[in-house]
Amino acid sequence: CDFGFARLNKLEKGEQEMTDYVATRWYRPPELLVGGEYGKEIDIWAVGCIMCELIDGNPLFPGENELDQLFLIQKTLGPLTSDHYERFIKNQRFLGMKFPEIQSLDPLEKKYFGKIDQKGMSFLKSVLKMDPSQRMSAADALNHPFFDN
Repeated sequence: CDFGFARLNKLEKGEQEMTDYVATRWYRPPELLVGGEYGKEIDIWAVGCIMCELIDGNPLFPGENELDQLFLIQKTLGPLTSDHYERFIKNQRFLGMKFPEIQSLDPLEKKYFGKIDQKGMSFLKSVLKMDPSQRMSAADALNHPFFDN
C-alpha cells in the first residue's frame, strides 16, 4: 500500500478526515474511486489486490485512469453497488461518462485457476467484496483458514 499521499483535512468544529487520494490507483476500491471517504475497508481491498499481484506477478486491476479502473473492477467482480453508482453519476469528474458494456465477466476463479488453492480463493473473495461493509475485517482476515499453516 502507498500511504504517501494520505493527508488529514480539517473540517468544521475541529473534526478531521483523511483525503481520498491515499494509494496508487490500481489498489483503490470502487468506493474511493467514485469519491467516497477513506475507511479501514479500503486497506483490506488493497491487501487483496496486492495478494493477487503476488500470485502471478501482474496487477489485478491496472487501470489507465479512474474510469478504466472502475471498468476493470466491474469486469472481474460484477457491477458497482447502488451506492457506488449513485456517487459515480453525481461526481463532477465523471459527468457525461459511462462504462463500456461488459460482454462477459472475467472472475477471480478464472484469473487464478490453478495458481491458488480453495482457501486462498476464499480469502481473496472475502477481501475484494464490492460492498465495503461486506469485506472481511483485518482481525477476521488474520484468522482466515488460509493462514492456518
